[in-house]
Amino acid sequence: MDTHSTVLYYVKSVANLAGSPRSFSWTVSQFGAVQNTLDGLSVTSQFTYPQFLATPDNRLQLFYRSAVSGNGVAQFAEYDGASWTNLGGYTSATGSYTYNGATSTARNLYINGVTYSSTGRLHTSGTWRENDGGVLCASGGLTNHDTIWLYSEDRGRTWYNNGGTKVATTGSSTVSVTTSGIIVDSLDPNHGLMNQESQTVDSANQPHVIISYVPGRFTQCVQSYAADRISYARPFHLYRSSNGTWTKVEIPFALGSSGRSQIVMDASDNVYVILPFLKIVTASKSSGWTDWTLAYDGVAAGLNAFGEVTVDRPRVKSEGVLSVLYQVKSSGTTPSAVMVADFKLNG
Repeated sequence: MDTHSTVLYYVKSVANLAGSPRSFSWTVSQFGAVQNTLDGLSVTSQFTYPQFLATPDNRLQLFYRSAVSGNGVAQFAEYDGASWTNLGGYTSATGSYTYNGATSTARNLYINGVTYSSTGRLHTSGTWRENDGGVLCASGGLTNHDTIWLYSEDRGRTWYNNGGTKVATTGSSTVSVTTSGIIVDSLDPNHGLMNQESQTVDSANQPHVIISYVPGRFTQCVQSYAADRISYARPFHLYRSSNGTWTKVEIPFALGSSGRSQIVMDASDNVYVILPFLKIVTASKSSGWTDWTLAYDGVAAGLNAFGEVTVDRPRVKSEGVLSVLYQVKSSGTTPSAVMVADFKLNG
């Protein structure tokens, strides 16, 4: 449930509610009381950005940030079907980052997601947010910089960099801003780089990440990240080849938004990126993911979607259907509808 650097709010249902939804009446009585622990396990008093993930061996993992923006740790807990275990952090807030004549000594890693490939490899990517605003050229910017990538072969217990070198052990030796071999796209903090976008993996078990920022051809110094992103930000498709090289391609569609995008792939490894306001752009594997076209325009279709959307990733994989959850725009405190749009993918 909703948290932001607060205590945890955790609720669980009766068994099999999600697995056999038509066998139950979906009422409050199917859920237990709100807890501030994971069935008695205390994890942190400052809990933010929970993400559940099912492991290949049917365990349930809960990734989250402890502490606060600019000074926090990415960590996770795991449920084995009977009880929760807190495995701890795999990133660190410590270390020094110097830019614009200032040195920041605290930060947090904002992750784009956590994704298992068919081999059981766990992928995560993200961007660092510095605590010290002095690293910025203008106070209205975002202190986010660089895109990093890590992988794990043991459900997140140990982590490796792009070259295959072990760089962290969850709960003890963690990844920091000075860890070598983890940056896969270098970018300074003056371009309004967005945090917490999205990622996926292809059939060759390689990661694909969406990032977005204001390219240098527009400015080398974002003055106001929201306004400048609306005016100038572009999305980029960042992906890894099996030889370890990374490629970044600018998607030729302006965001027109300060918000985030979602990336999915169909069974043929064609890429679909769902931009803010439910615009869907796509590129084919056969083109090397370069033939970007607009497949659906939610603005032209009159959906009136509010900014960012979210997607049902398991359904893409199991049924080849892209289900997009969005909220209709409203003003002030006026409630508005939450909708789902379904798209059958061709691949």
